[in-house]
Amino acid sequence: MEALRLIKRARHALAEARHVPDVLAEARQAALLTEAVGAGLAELDDDELTGLGQQLSEAGAHAAVCLERSVVRAAVLSGGRAGRPTELGALAPTLGALDGLLRDVGETLVVLACGADTESLYWTCIDGVDAVAECKDLTGRLRKAVSRAESEESVTLGGAQAERGSPLLVVRLGPPDEGGPTDGGRAPDYRVPGAAGASEEVSVPVG
Repeated sequence: MEALRLIKRARHALAEARHVPDVLAEARQAALLTEAVGAGLAELDDDELTGLGQQLSEAGAHAAVCLERSVVRAAVLSGGRAGRPTELGALAPTLGALDGLLRDVGETLVVLACGADTESLYWTCIDGVDAVAECKDLTGRLRKAVSRAESEESVTLGGAQAERGSPLLVVRLGPPDEGGPTDGGRAPDYRVPGAAGASEEVSVPVG
């Protein structure tokens, strides 16, 4: 499944979770999905995106581990939706959606930490908040890198298009050759009135 669809499903599932075990399970799913997206980015043929993607994958894996350390581990899903996406799709909207998911996860964990009734749950949430914040920071850097790459590509294509514009046919205007064509006819007079016999050149678009 495309990464963007998986992210949207994860975000919806997190919003629908009503109990602490379910919320933690969905938060961990989001971390695993972040790891998978980062791994996909690390395989791209771009040095900057590859490096940041590898860091995002590692950060997502770390966040998943942090969220697994809980007294309600029995509710943690083993894989499910967070299986590796079959394709990343368009990077800009995918990373934008992932940024929104990570923001939701961070805010939700803060709420859980404030209402935690055990020290174990509290620290699970706090560690998760820190780990998710790192993921979100890397996602923001990736979004900027993708935007920069797309802008450079647009400029390059625009320049190439300008160079490929309609060719110009240069017609030299000046006195006709004396003697005219070999068939005895007179060559046409291309002189510009008032040019006093001086040669002129005019560029005429072709096509």
